[in-house]
Amino acid sequence: MAKKKEPVLCYFHFMYNQWNEQTAQKVFADASCGWEYLWQKWMRFCDEYGYYGAIMMYYTEGLDYGLQEKLSTVAYEYYNDK
Repeated sequence: MAKKKEPVLCYFHFMYNQWNEQTAQKVFADASCGWEYLWQKWMRFCDEYGYYGAIMMYYTEGLDYGLQEKLSTVAYEYYNDK
């Protein structure tokens, strides 16, 4: 059995390699604020911090705990449950 990737590495790899508008729509489909709002927030973070900075700032400043959990779970499962 292959060694599982650490959750934080999964998040960074997922955001760098997989994150796009279609993925945001799937991940945040049931978000109370709407996936479109969260996508626009991501785009604002990219404008403000650049792509790499946005990856960190989106998680730490852009999402509440429930949305952080949802995104990090999807990222972890993407790399460890394939």
